[in-house]
Amino acid sequence: MLSHILVMTELFARAGGGGSGGGGSGGGDIFVLIGYLPAHFWGSFIRRKIKDNIAVAFFVTIVPVLLYAGAWVFVGGFGAVVGIFAIFGGFAGLYGWFGKAWEKMRGQAKKDIVAAASVDPAWDEKQLTSHVQNVFMKFQSDWSNFNFDSIKTYTTQNYSTHTHLMLAALHLRKRRNLMQDIKITELYPVNITDSSDNSEDKVRYYISASAKDSIVENFNGEERTLFTDKSSFFEFWTFARTEGGWMLDSIRQGTVSSASKDSGIEQFAKSNNLYYSADWGWLLLPSRGQLFGSGKFGKSDINNHVIGVYNNLLIELYTYAPDPHRSDKQYTIAQVALPKRYDSVIVEAKKGRSLFHRTPKGYNKLTLEWPDFNKRYNVYATNVEQVTAFELLHPVFMEKLFALNYKVSIEVVENVVYLYTDDISADYISMYAILQDAFKEMRL
Repeated sequence: MLSHILVMTELFARAGGGGSGGGGSGGGDIFVLIGYLPAHFWGSFIRRKIKDNIAVAFFVTIVPVLLYAGAWVFVGGFGAVVGIFAIFGGFAGLYGWFGKAWEKMRGQAKKDIVAAASVDPAWDEKQLTSHVQNVFMKFQSDWSNFNFDSIKTYTTQNYSTHTHLMLAALHLRKRRNLMQDIKITELYPVNITDSSDNSEDKVRYYISASAKDSIVENFNGEERTLFTDKSSFFEFWTFARTEGGWMLDSIRQGTVSSASKDSGIEQFAKSNNLYYSADWGWLLLPSRGQLFGSGKFGKSDINNHVIGVYNNLLIELYTYAPDPHRSDKQYTIAQVALPKRYDSVIVEAKKGRSLFHRTPKGYNKLTLEWPDFNKRYNVYATNVEQVTAFELLHPVFMEKLFALNYKVSIEVVENVVYLYTDDISADYISMYAILQDAFKEMRL
């Protein structure tokens, strides 16, 4: 709960970018955002202003908080949960509960390192902290410049592979995450694991910093900046002890809470030799195509990101929210970057109301020689001749799509194929199976 609240507090300052990913938050964090935080900030403000009279501070804090919470309870439904978070936030802010808890955790980590260092010099805090700082700064430069040969010298094999895949995803999008003017403001250990035989030794560091964090895209031979964030951020860097010394094993964004992590999707990734990240913000947000037309850097979100290689091609599965605060329009997406291109094609599954009320600008609407298909799907393309060569329009594959218990559409942008649905019952297992069927149909 502590890390969850601290994470959400930071969202007011930063919601994306960073040398290891993006930001944003899951839908469940709305209770913290509109319930806990306003009340916490009010309680914290009163604690600082009326610190000499706790009785008056209590009254000035709790009365407005109870009125605020009561208003949400009156709304009904999820408002009751918001109200509970507000009351909790008011007390936490007034009495500084989480600040004290955080300092206690930090103090315990320091004691644990001192104890470990007394029998094992590898735990020397000064040397360890210096190493973490050096790796942090080096990683920012290597990440910005796609210097994977350097990255793999100070990362574990698992994290090295995951980082390599993410850099490949950025490269395929013709963009890079440029980190400049990096300044560390705080860096200290918050948790350690000291195993008896050193095989499971790990240390987690809290790192807060500021930087000019830009997403730069190479479009038609010219670089353009898609988004720049100059706000402060914090991350948790975990190092594992190996025969080669302390190696970077993971980076968790400060904007990722335990509530946004999906253990089922994480297990799905592991069982299929894929790699999972709870949150990648807008770093990998596509900038072209109809599906992502309403997406905005600094606002939209990509979460529960799974990446890997299938038949020597990079594949990704993730959830996409054009507006994270709207739960009624979120997509589950499976995508693959192909070695060939089809220009732009949309195969839209028909439902109560069409996703596109009219033919998208620059597209042509097509009718195929398959009556049942035309009843189920709308097809749009920028290049009509290319559609005839698009293998996924084969009746066998489209029947598999239609047989799912939710409707899946297809969009092709240049050489990237997106299989997507906004049905909340969609799951990664079935989307991955359809992606595999697409590989077979396209003979990849």
